[in-house]
Amino acid sequence: MTRMLYFRMNYTMLTRKIFSYLLFVILILPSLSPVHAAARQFNSIDLIERAYRNGEIKHSEALNYKVSAVLRPESLPAMYRSNGIIKSATAVLMEARLNKHLLSSENERILARGRVATITDLYGSGITLQSHASPQGRFRVHFTTDNKYGDAVPSFDVNGDGVPDYVERFARILDNVWTNEIELMGYDAPPSDGTEGGDCLLDVYLADLNAYGYTQIDEDDPASMVYMLFENDFSLYFPPNSDPEGDVIGAMKVVAAHEFFHTIQFQITADICTNGWWMEASSTWMEDYIYPDVNDYINYIDYWFQHPQLPLNTYDCTGSNAHTLFPYGTTIWIKHMTDKYGSEFVYDVWNKIKAGTPYVSALSAVIEALTDRGTTLEEELKELRVANVTMTYEDAYWYQSWQSVNNDPNLGPIEVAYSGINTDFSSSAAYANVSLSPLSARYFSFSSPQATGYLNVDFDGGGNISVMVIGLKTSGGYDVTEMLLNGNNNGSVIIAGFGSSGPYNRVVVIPVNYSDTTEGSFDLTASYSTTYAGNIASVDIKPEVTLLVTGDNGINSKQQYYLMMMDDNNRQVLQNGTNWADNSPYININGNGLAVLTGTVAGNTIYASLLTHAASALLSAVSPATMTPGTPRGCAITNITTKDDSRCFIATAAFGSPLHPYVGLLREFRDLYLLTNPSGRWIVSLYYSNSPPIAEIISDSPVLKVIVKLFLIPAIIISWLMLKLSLSEMVIIAVLMMISGLKARTLLKNYVP
Repeated sequence: MTRMLYFRMNYTMLTRKIFSYLLFVILILPSLSPVHAAARQFNSIDLIERAYRNGEIKHSEALNYKVSAVLRPESLPAMYRSNGIIKSATAVLMEARLNKHLLSSENERILARGRVATITDLYGSGITLQSHASPQGRFRVHFTTDNKYGDAVPSFDVNGDGVPDYVERFARILDNVWTNEIELMGYDAPPSDGTEGGDCLLDVYLADLNAYGYTQIDEDDPASMVYMLFENDFSLYFPPNSDPEGDVIGAMKVVAAHEFFHTIQFQITADICTNGWWMEASSTWMEDYIYPDVNDYINYIDYWFQHPQLPLNTYDCTGSNAHTLFPYGTTIWIKHMTDKYGSEFVYDVWNKIKAGTPYVSALSAVIEALTDRGTTLEEELKELRVANVTMTYEDAYWYQSWQSVNNDPNLGPIEVAYSGINTDFSSSAAYANVSLSPLSARYFSFSSPQATGYLNVDFDGGGNISVMVIGLKTSGGYDVTEMLLNGNNNGSVIIAGFGSSGPYNRVVVIPVNYSDTTEGSFDLTASYSTTYAGNIASVDIKPEVTLLVTGDNGINSKQQYYLMMMDDNNRQVLQNGTNWADNSPYININGNGLAVLTGTVAGNTIYASLLTHAASALLSAVSPATMTPGTPRGCAITNITTKDDSRCFIATAAFGSPLHPYVGLLREFRDLYLLTNPSGRWIVSLYYSNSPPIAEIISDSPVLKVIVKLFLIPAIIISWLMLKLSLSEMVIIAVLMMISGLKARTLLKNYVP
């Protein structure tokens, strides 16, 4: 009995040792593989624009290089080549159209009117294009299976109908985007393009790009001569997303929603210099609105958070600055607005641009749309700038943990950049003559010392500036107030209880320039003291009246409330202890003054009390509007048929989708290592002839799916090793495996039961 027990214990220990060595080898594999492109990697456009700003190249050279970066990246000089992905190349091509006199004859010819010639040039000579109509007869997707120039789509065809699954899935995604943007949200469809692309369907071309995609127009008729080009496989260097169906399908969804909204926008305006910021920000918003589970936009917002000193409507149509990513981040503000006022807010802005007589800019339309809702740009910008610190956004969880999706440990939580950071603050600090661009803000942070005292903040400004103050609590909550400024733009506030033991262990001061035209400036001073004599004499709640939309797209509307407190010496104070309440079962207001609407309310009351003082505000929320379907496309195509075959293959059945990353990995291994030789083709043929009935059984059984996944792990690992590692890396792996095997053999040899 004792010998048996000893044997089992030693066998267990031996098994653990062997497993440990094997686990070690498996764990170091990722470190030897090519590094996944980080979301913040400079793309070719960034590199070219930086060279232009530094005076290394002329504007004409920069423009032509940028066109090449989109259409022919292999032709770029090595110094401008990058694996960084361009979010939307539409802006680059629009800039080129505005500066046609600077284009080379080659680029001018490719961007010239006449789609057939343009597309032929893009794919190269000798390439045969095929096409597939979307199920609803809205789009015609053009593609090639010839990989001579790298433009072939993934060849996998589960149902054997001759159309690759990648193409069919893109067609269904496009139909869904059309349904949402045209039929549900009320935008007008692009008019018919006649017989361009073979018929009047909206044309989409799939090709190997250095970008998600772009929308192309004819400068003489941007409304009708419009088509889109999308990446042909999203295989390398594209950043990850959180789509449950995988990164590839997630990228397909967002590029379709984003670029199709550009085709709608170009019916209204092609003035990117004035409206480009709104065009890109609202297109990025649209992709997240239709596909909220993808969150691809988060890959492009850190630049926006890191540059609050830039105007909200920052956009460069000349290629002279480095802020190309900024408009994609501005979707944060649009999401903030639509979370409060519903998706109709974006629709109204575009409608006002469209109906403008003779001309209405996007910013003017935004201001008008806010006025219609009983609010102002000033109020909304103040709340936005506060939310950048309190992170009360709907997707705040993702902003704080995106590195877990990106698999890049170097990426920390997305957070705003500060113009001044003061730690263990127990003295004084001064910031003199700080400039503030229109529609921008700056952030100053003061962390408390070990002792408990008071923070005094004084402000002296010029221009249209508001100052928001946030007291971040040791307990994890926060209080907000707005500094009262006199007619000379001077003001001050005392933060009571500024210390490591609370209630406030950090204070953030945010000057906000709400003017859309005038630059401002200010002096800011802060000092620490241990004494304060005064008592709260009055409180006033802000905002006093609010009208929101609730429940749009499953998002409950939010409103940040705050108190203006004055003491008995008429000094403004921020002090802990406010109690918040409401009189409606459809309003939930927390201890931070953040109200969340779960249903419609009509003039209900928000209460705030501090000590013996009380204040109230009125809050209303209406249901989102039902939009009238937009104008349909003048196009009638008959006899559009789609084939459906229930057959499926084993790996696809186990992982649930032919575009699952692991299925793609196996498919890539098949194409490179099996279909290139007679023996491999025989194995593939045998697999295809026998797997469909087995796959049907697997697809109906959750248990079998799990079992098959486990059995496929070795094949996945082998495929990954063969595809992702160089010869030298595989040699290293082989040596490590050999060492592990020898070590295991030694353990077994020395083992005495």
